[in-house]
Amino acid sequence: MSATQRALIADSAATRFGVRIALDGMVTICAEAGDRAAAVRAAEASRPDICLIGRALSGGGVDAVREICAAVPGTAVVVLADSDDVDHLLDSLRAGAIGYVPPGFSAPQLRRAIAAVRTDQAAIPRSMVRDLVEEIRVAERVTRGDLTARETQVLRMLKRGQSTALIASALSISPVTVRRHISVLARKAGVHTRSELVQFHKTVT
Repeated sequence: MSATQRALIADSAATRFGVRIALDGMVTICAEAGDRAAAVRAAEASRPDICLIGRALSGGGVDAVREICAAVPGTAVVVLADSDDVDHLLDSLRAGAIGYVPPGFSAPQLRRAIAAVRTDQAAIPRSMVRDLVEEIRVAERVTRGDLTARETQVLRMLKRGQSTALIASALSISPVTVRRHISVLARKAGVHTRSELVQFHKTVT
């Protein structure tokens, strides 16, 4: 594919500068934006082949991805992430992104991601693929009715190493309720301890 593909960058000024340097000679930067509304307008006006959207973009990076994909369906959207949280990755993919570059990315990482999406391939960090597969498996168990939505939330937070108190606070439920969910999850998984439950989540097929 031609090296003259056009790209839009929407993120902070510092990140845009770094992206321009990293992609010099690979794509033509046709537009830049510093917030969601400007990014959507620029995408509609310039119809770029590729859009690089900061997830932490002012006004909402994921919303920008969703609106750009709707307005310019032919563009390939790559999210410049501010986190390696798999939930953030899933939100971006559901919004329409085809690429996700982790925080602290290097120029070679970014160039590889762009090279992939230019040939209609997805660009997902290898370090996040296992977590993505696990989330898909959990979603399938929820669909089958094996886990409730609340149990799924608790399980995800356990995987991140969060304490009972933190889970209770985040979900606005009591610690007793959290422990009850953990007990039910352990029984469904056929394990006996909290650590075994977390390990089960990492290995279950």
